[in-house]
Amino acid sequence: MLAPSKTLAPLRHKSYRLLFLSFVISMVGDGVWLVALPWITITIGGGSSDLAMVVGAESVGLVSCVLVGGALADRYPRKAVIAWSFVASLAVLSAVAVAHASGHLAVWHLTAAAFVLGASAAVSGPAADAFTPDLVPEEDLHAANALESVVRSLAARMAGPALGGVLISLFSPLPVILLDAASFGVAALCAWSVKPLRAAGGQDGEEADGEPVPYRKALSYLFGERWLWVLIVWSGVVLLLQTGPRQVLLPFVIHNDLGGDARDYGTLLAVLGISAMAGSLFLASRRPPRHYPLWMLLAWTAGAAPLALMVFVPSFWMLLPLAAVYGVFSSMGNVYWSTLVQTRVPAAVRGRVFSIDWLGSLALVPVSMALAGIGSGRQFVVWFFVLGGTLPVLLTLLTLRYVDLRALAPGDDAPAAKGPDEELAAQPA
Repeated sequence: MLAPSKTLAPLRHKSYRLLFLSFVISMVGDGVWLVALPWITITIGGGSSDLAMVVGAESVGLVSCVLVGGALADRYPRKAVIAWSFVASLAVLSAVAVAHASGHLAVWHLTAAAFVLGASAAVSGPAADAFTPDLVPEEDLHAANALESVVRSLAARMAGPALGGVLISLFSPLPVILLDAASFGVAALCAWSVKPLRAAGGQDGEEADGEPVPYRKALSYLFGERWLWVLIVWSGVVLLLQTGPRQVLLPFVIHNDLGGDARDYGTLLAVLGISAMAGSLFLASRRPPRHYPLWMLLAWTAGAAPLALMVFVPSFWMLLPLAAVYGVFSSMGNVYWSTLVQTRVPAAVRGRVFSIDWLGSLALVPVSMALAGIGSGRQFVVWFFVLGGTLPVLLTLLTLRYVDLRALAPGDDAPAAKGPDEELAAQPA
């Protein structure tokens, strides 16, 4: 049974409500842009190669700037970093709107704008992840992460794209661009109004003596924590194994092997979004279990395993429960991960750790896409799916062999873990 009061507990805090509102608004804007971008490209005469270049530019902006975003989040007040990143998105979308209204919008404008929007997300994302623990008490942190996961599924994957599709069908692209720009303006105002409950070591990104933590010390801390870098590597390898099959090959499996169409693929994506929301809402209503880092890794593994079966099902409808398993357990693992990093990593380096996590998770995704694109034979597809679902199980067994996850959230029978502030203080200057 869900407990609504526990689920919504983080929203009792005014500062977190403002950050949460900025998150919701920006996610809806992202969803609208996701649908609007292809149609804007088409209306200015662009083709499939042009759209690929624009979408690729956003990914390049995200990956190339994420480490910078983490450094900014640890060096300057995080609310300012988040707000200014939204202002950058507002500015670039306003420029796109002006170019469109004047009839001079070209593909290179969209490409440059996409790069800036990706860079903006690379700055605001780690900063927001690092900022949440300064806005809510620790007992509400887990529910806050779960709520954000719900909003990400609802706003960015469902409501935003649906709204974008309706607006594009009713109006020209110009009002949609302006609406998206305005959403980032409102989100920036909300973020700027946030007042933290507590500061991070004096100031964001500073040690107790007021000196900024050098990047080398942040890296020394990260690589000194085996659980941290091992789980980041685990995530990167699993996404290498799974992103290509899920996003590139699965539509072809539905079309070629199961006789499905675009509506079926849309249904599958809807099931993914709804199941991810369900998993996040379930966690939001409950306190993390004892030794939840172990449950986190097991949830991630349970979410990865169904990929091995997707290529063997005889009908489209049998894909849906497998997709639901992936959505539920992947979202649960992600919520546990956010809570773990926010409570275990010192505030002074939290932004950089989150940015390295983002980079580690995303860096091999283009490789996975490329691997999926080079082979289309049935045997290749089968092996890619099977390896994507089975190798994560082997990786998990190796991880459990060399990393004591129980020590990160000790119970009665587990050894106590050293506090994160003590661990950072122990690192050499």
